[in-house]
Amino acid sequence: MTVGSASPIDKKLSKSRFSKLKANLPFFRRNSHVHAHTHVDQNPSEVLLTFQQNLEQNQFSVAGKQLICREERLFALKQEGVESNKCMLEEEEEDAEEKLKQNFKDLLTKVMSTVERSLDVQTNEEKEFLKEAILAIDQEEEQDRRWDGVGENERPPWRPRCCRQDHDRLIQDMVIQRMEKAQLDSNVNITSSIKKEITAKAKQLKEDLLKIVRNVRSCYPNENVCQLYAELYHQLFSASLMEIAKFGIVDDDCIYVLQWVNSLYPQILKYNELSEVIKHEDLKPVLPDDVLEPLEKQFLFSKESELQTLCQTVINREKNYIPELRDDCYISHLATDIIQCVNALLKLSRDVLGSWSKTQRITHPIKQFLINYHHFLEKVIEENQANADATLKANLQCILELRNYIMMNLEPFPQDIRNDCIDILDQTRDTCHRYFTNPIQKDLKWLYFKLGTKEWLKDNEYVCGELLKGVQRHIDEIRLLNEASFKDLVSKLHEQVLAEYVRKMMKKKTRFKDQQKQKLAAERLVTNSQKIHTLFTEAGSNMKGLEKILPSLAELLTIQDPHCIVLHLATLSKTYPDLSEAHVSAWLYLKATLSASDLKDIKKTFAICNAQNLESAVDGKEPLYSSRSFFSKVVIR
Repeated sequence: MTVGSASPIDKKLSKSRFSKLKANLPFFRRNSHVHAHTHVDQNPSEVLLTFQQNLEQNQFSVAGKQLICREERLFALKQEGVESNKCMLEEEEEDAEEKLKQNFKDLLTKVMSTVERSLDVQTNEEKEFLKEAILAIDQEEEQDRRWDGVGENERPPWRPRCCRQDHDRLIQDMVIQRMEKAQLDSNVNITSSIKKEITAKAKQLKEDLLKIVRNVRSCYPNENVCQLYAELYHQLFSASLMEIAKFGIVDDDCIYVLQWVNSLYPQILKYNELSEVIKHEDLKPVLPDDVLEPLEKQFLFSKESELQTLCQTVINREKNYIPELRDDCYISHLATDIIQCVNALLKLSRDVLGSWSKTQRITHPIKQFLINYHHFLEKVIEENQANADATLKANLQCILELRNYIMMNLEPFPQDIRNDCIDILDQTRDTCHRYFTNPIQKDLKWLYFKLGTKEWLKDNEYVCGELLKGVQRHIDEIRLLNEASFKDLVSKLHEQVLAEYVRKMMKKKTRFKDQQKQKLAAERLVTNSQKIHTLFTEAGSNMKGLEKILPSLAELLTIQDPHCIVLHLATLSKTYPDLSEAHVSAWLYLKATLSASDLKDIKKTFAICNAQNLESAVDGKEPLYSSRSFFSKVVIR
């Protein structure tokens, strides 16, 4: 039976009688507006061709509408209940129902066959056929919904057809088959069977999803079919990795699994064409936490052990290494070797684990390495080894490079580990610096002795000049260092010389008993400060903040009003938080014009202000060349 010709049943019922029959059926009364839409949608070209012709030409949606119209007429006749023609109607209805059933079967067979070839679609004609198949399925779903809620005895026995469920099962079977048959090209050089399996499935997944976006997506006008496919492929890829992860795998395969979970697979989903249509954030995790965490622990343990071994190897190599003299400076490769190893491991870990936060455990062995490194250099000094001078000069550069690396790469290092590493490196640097500066300070001791004495006040130019000559001589002797390490060492010597200058001034060797002498002493301090600062900054010192210390202390000698002295001390304590009450007492001792009660009040007020400053101080490490910790170097006994 076709739409183009009248059936035997149609001949027995006039159009007016059929209309009256439809109006009396409860289903048609409820859905009259929907059925009217079905018939109105048909255009003349649809009526001209028979069902079979439309089916042969892959006009599935038109053929489907024809069958739905026949279905509705047939069901209306079945519900008529006319006794006089009952036997004849039952015979003809049974014939019509069998034919309708067969036509639906033919239609859906061809529709599903077209869907089954979805991933082979390329031409516009093939896309049009697939689109027709999807429209036919949508029509069937719409017809199922029209009967939704109608009692079983009041609806056709073949409804619902659930074509969409069949479609989804078919799509799922297609995806399963394609993923199971996924193979790598024979020229791909991968030896591990696990890596081959993962790579082949991932390659199939990406290629198929791109085909769906480019060729299949437009055939589903009413939905985002890309998301459906993505979820199916995602489930299968996840299941494959789950199966692999269930059993113990070697470290190399463990890394490969984690790379795909945390980096490579997300990159596929975020690929430009795919990210526009696939909501990757709606997909479940590739591996659940209880499966992922053991793999991550295995990886981290492996890399942590690897880093420990590398660090120990570098230390052992350094013990037997004789520093090279290149471009007039001693060099060591220790820092370069360690930084390259650490950097490579950290970048690999970030790629494998997907974030810096998970990699931080790997940096823990670096702290122990730095402790061992410090002990190694201490031993060089203690044993006064033959190459001690060259070894320490070469390693000053290494210390600076390691410190800069840690300070510039904050993400991989937890704050506590980073602070501990910087502290160890600073201690190691100070140990090396003392090796060079202690003999210098010892040699300058007799020149420091005259500071703050009557001779210093009377013949200041000579006293200060002798000190500067001695310092300059020693600076000239500090050579065979690279520029950065040389400036770093000169900066340390700058700080030590100035700290010793201030300490000698606070030794209570003399007092300035009138304002004129206090003013003269202040002028000497300012002049000496300028000369010392010029000498060291021209030599390369980075401690530029030390320039203001002596002038600030000199100003205390000229201020007479106790209240103004307190204000000046409050400003000083903000700039130099480590300025203590002992420092203030020793310096104010130089001002013989202060009464005991004024001195007591000044120190009491300063103690209160200083406590408040310490409470409000921000925690954190000072910059490498900061002058804020200067007074901690001025030891008052």
